[in-house]
Order: sequence, then C-alpha cells, then structure tokens
Amino acid sequence: MKQAHDSAAGQPCGAFSLPDAQPRADFIESGPSSNARVAPVHEAGYEPGYEPTHGSTHEPVPAPLPPVSSLRSTAILLLGYAILITGNGLLGTLISLRLIQQQAPSIVVGVVQSAYYVGFMLGAVYGGSLIGRVGHHRAFVTFAAASACCALGYAVWSSAATWAALRFITGFCLVGIFTAIESWLHQVASNAQRGRVFSAYLITNYLGVGTGQFLIGLADPAGFELFSAVSALFAASLIPVALAGTAPAPAIAHDAHDANGVAYGSRLARGLSGLRTICRWAPLGVIACLAAGLLNSAFYTMQPVFMRRVGYSVPDVSHFMGFALLAALVPQWPVARVADRFDRRKVLLSLAASAGTLSVLLFVLRDGVLIEALGYLYVAVAFSMYGVVASYVNDCIPADERIAVSAALLLIFSFGASGGPTLASAMMAIAGPAGLYLFTALVMGVLVLLTLRSLRASGSVRRSA
Repeated sequence: MKQAHDSAAGQPCGAFSLPDAQPRADFIESGPSSNARVAPVHEAGYEPGYEPTHGSTHEPVPAPLPPVSSLRSTAILLLGYAILITGNGLLGTLISLRLIQQQAPSIVVGVVQSAYYVGFMLGAVYGGSLIGRVGHHRAFVTFAAASACCALGYAVWSSAATWAALRFITGFCLVGIFTAIESWLHQVASNAQRGRVFSAYLITNYLGVGTGQFLIGLADPAGFELFSAVSALFAASLIPVALAGTAPAPAIAHDAHDANGVAYGSRLARGLSGLRTICRWAPLGVIACLAAGLLNSAFYTMQPVFMRRVGYSVPDVSHFMGFALLAALVPQWPVARVADRFDRRKVLLSLAASAGTLSVLLFVLRDGVLIEALGYLYVAVAFSMYGVVASYVNDCIPADERIAVSAALLLIFSFGASGGPTLASAMMAIAGPAGLYLFTALVMGVLVLLTLRSLRASGSVRRSA
C-alpha cells in the first residue's frame, strides 16, 4: 500500500538521509485576525494522522472548504485554461519549426526554447504572490493577457535574442496560471482522491496541447497567421474566466518564524520554504520532478527538430505531435488509480524504467513506422510521471504546506525544464538527431537508480523498527 506522511514519527516518505531539521510552515500573506478562532485539527478538515508542525509559534489555519458554487467556477476556469493551453501548445511547436525554416542550428533552437522555462522557473517563485493578493481569476486574466501580447511579438520581430526574451515572459506568465490551478485543486482534494483529481487537470492539459498541434497545418509557419491565432486563443481564454462566479479564496496560512523569530516573509523565501518542505518530507520528489521537467521540455521543444532533421514534413510533424500528446491522455486515469492504491514510488519506478527502455529503442531504431509507434508509447509513459510525483509529495507533507509546495514543485519542474532543450540539443549535436532519446534514456536511468535506493532504504527502516 502507498506510504503516507507521518508527522508524529518524523519519518519522511523518501528514504534519503537528511539533517534533523523541522520543516518551515507554509504561508501566503498574513495570519488570522486577533479575534479569529482557530479550529482544532480534528475540526479543521485535515486528513487523519496530521499534527501541527513542531516548533511553530501558531496553530495551523485550515484552508476553507469550497462552496458548491466554487465547483462550477473551477470547471469554467478549466475551460479557459483549455483554450489557453491550446494556444500555448501551438506556439511551442511553431517556434521550433519557424527557427528550423530560418536555418537556425539545433543548439539555437534549444537555447530559445529554454528561455521559456527559465521564465517558468522565476514565475514559480514570484508569480504566486499575485494569486494571494488578487485571487485565482484575476491572476489568470493578468497572465493570459500578457501572454497574448507576447504572441504578437513573434510576428513583428525575428531575431533569436528577441524571441528568447518573449519566451521568457511567456514562461513567467504560464507558470502563474499553472500555480493558480494546481494549488486550487490540491486544496479541495483529499489524499484518496488527489491522484484522480490531478489526472483530470492533466487530461485537460494534454487535450489542449495536443489539439494545438493540429492547428499548425492551417497556415505556413513562415507567415504571421499562426502567431495571430495563438494571440487570439490566449485572448479567448479570458471569456469563460470573466463569466465565472466567485472562485475559492486562496488558503490563508500564517507567517513562519525560525527559532530566532526571523520572519520568512519574502516571495523568494516562500518558494524556498516549499522546497525545504519537499526536501524534508519527500526528497525523492525533488529528483523525480526534476527528471519530469527535463523529459517534458525536451520532447515538446526538440521532438519537432528531431523529426524535421530525419526527413519528416511539417504536416507529418504536426500530426505526430498532435496524436502523441493526445496519446498521453490514455494512461492518465489508470495510472492515477494504481497510484492511489499502491506505493506511488513503485508506480514511479515502473514508469521510469519503461520510459528509459523506450528511449533506448528510439535511439537505436531507424524505421519510420517504429519510431512513430514507440514515440506514442514513450509520451504516454513519460508524461504520466508528473501527476504521480505531485500526488506522492502532497501525501507526504503537512496539510498546511500545500500552497508553497505546489509552487515549489513547479519551481523544481521548471528548473529541470529550463535545461531540457539546451542539454537535449547539445546531445543531438554530438550523437545526431536521435541524441534526443539518448539524453532521455540517461535521465531515466538515473531516476530508476535513485527510486530503487529510496525503496530499499525505506524497507531497511521498517525492518529495523
């Protein structure tokens, strides 16, 4: 059975040796008012077994239970997100294809695309504070409008440096949207439901990104029409959000202090607080989330380059990318069901081993039909990992840490993703176009070894107890 967080015993879910340090508490802007009653743990709706963090100067303040009307608002917000992510899926592949048409080297494509994830990483640290101040809906509107403006910039300027800057801004905005939605879902989901709830969000994501790939064939990537379509989709995503009702208020938590009373009040400290929490309670989650970021970004950005280099046409690339990302939908719900019933680390191990094996085959094979068939399987397996990792980490941490941890997971993911295109393109320069899959095979090999180490170490702890 899957392993749950045990705050009383002080034993993290992962099994790497760590210093004996207490985790920092999560917070957004301020604690309760002086007249507010803080509910005891058993009244607050926390999962059984949760206890307040030791060393904290305040009782934890629970996230309010969302009203029934907020479920409708959540569905409408996801609709707006689906429209926006369709445009983002189109934009990512379009940029790679456009740079190839301009005869840019693979390493230039990798660097430009990496800028998106660098912005993604910084947005994970600084974007969350806007959600705490203005709420989920207004944050969504702000970030989506800025992304629409950036999409038009690609049609105006053509230099790689300018495109890298625009990709950076777009990444910053998109992670703000992801943080709003993911933290919202984790607030309303229990441990027993989290895998399935999160998989519904990922299904929306892959459906939108996959649909965006088919739009590439509507016009020549060398023209301005597709960039205008991206901007229109970003703008259209605001319509359902503007019509939605009141969203659940962001969870309110207290400021954390260390033993000397130093407040961790800066935005950077909030992001690092979530990172420290993951390292304390679920260290394997750091490595697994990093690996998921490397794989996802490498595929999104460099797979079109790989296919064009080995002779595929633009329509063929469009169709493969679309069907591949739709194929990622297939295992989401079954994998989530399995991960909700068993130790999520064992599920993660199976996914990593399968993705690594498929990567080796894709590196060796040269047959076009086999490349496409195995490519679909690879995406279905590799893109199932992030949901398992996020659910595993949220099982392990104290319940009042989830807002900061959601942002920290995106921070870790984007740190890995920022290096994925550049590292993959460097491997492609050394080993040829198929070097993309040599890179992913190496990443999965490392994750398999560390997951085995975590499982064996936790087994040793149980035997010695």
